[in-house]
Amino acid sequence: MDQAPRVLRGEVANAEELRQILRQAELAVTNARGRGPAHVLRYLHMLDAIEEAIPRLEQEFGVDLKPERTRLETLENMTRSRARQLLREVGTGRLRTERQTLGRESLGWWWYLDEFVAERRQQALRRWGIRAAIVVGLLLVAGLVYQFFLAPPPEQQLLSQRLSEGETLLLKGDVQGALAQYEAALALDGQDPAIHMSIGAIYEHLGNEEKAREHYEQARALCHSEAEFHANLALVLYRLAAGGADTLQRAEQEALLALEKDSEYALAHFALGNVYELQGKIPEAIHEFEVASNLSGDPSLIVLARMRMGMLMQRPFEVGTPQAEGTPR
Repeated sequence: MDQAPRVLRGEVANAEELRQILRQAELAVTNARGRGPAHVLRYLHMLDAIEEAIPRLEQEFGVDLKPERTRLETLENMTRSRARQLLREVGTGRLRTERQTLGRESLGWWWYLDEFVAERRQQALRRWGIRAAIVVGLLLVAGLVYQFFLAPPPEQQLLSQRLSEGETLLLKGDVQGALAQYEAALALDGQDPAIHMSIGAIYEHLGNEEKAREHYEQARALCHSEAEFHANLALVLYRLAAGGADTLQRAEQEALLALEKDSEYALAHFALGNVYELQGKIPEAIHEFEVASNLSGDPSLIVLARMRMGMLMQRPFEVGTPQAEGTPR
């Protein structure tokens, strides 16, 4: 089908039909990847139909549709969290054409996914600018203390520099640049599972399954547990997602898998907190950072988790707010 079917106002006749279209919409947004423009447009029309039907059916039949309202809110939150993916599928031009064709004075916000994504990107850039200035100041002070009092051997310093630059480039979306830094780090320390993990995830993202599998196998062999393997993989996938890759859902799955292996593994809770923050689930992110800080025996992880938790508690909860702070190895 070249054109998404028109969903006319009043087409949903009763509560049972409403629940059916809710289920169809939930499946549509969950399985939108690779489905193309018609699929996304049909989903947006479903949201129109659901939004129109709920108050009308409540008034006509005197029924309580509070559960259905909650499901619609969940659909909207899913739409926000998947906005970039949905926009890629439908295309900005096709979305604008459909919006003009509808010609209604009041359209649901989901018909403006292009504007929503653009605004969220601008907000992220503004936040990055402020945070970058703070981080630079802190790093200058820390660097002086480090150089004069705590500096490790030169080879260890070079390794830390490679890893830091690799993480920074990954968060910025420069995957090839990050790969070069991680491979340079691997030449300095071939026994660090986190380095193999980062290289493996990048190769997987680039479509080189053989190289990815090779490094994943080495990482798994070097990890002390399956929980450690999946938690570190979740962190790398999170960094890729923060840089613009479509890896956020898999990052969440890996973090949850790590917790299945060990529910008290602090790094897994920290990884899940990162994922939730990038998804805009701020209360859930705060909770996971708090759990990570309480469970961890690593001072650096405790400090970072508490710092992230404190930063989140100082700002309003927003849906779909990206966050791409550094994370410990």
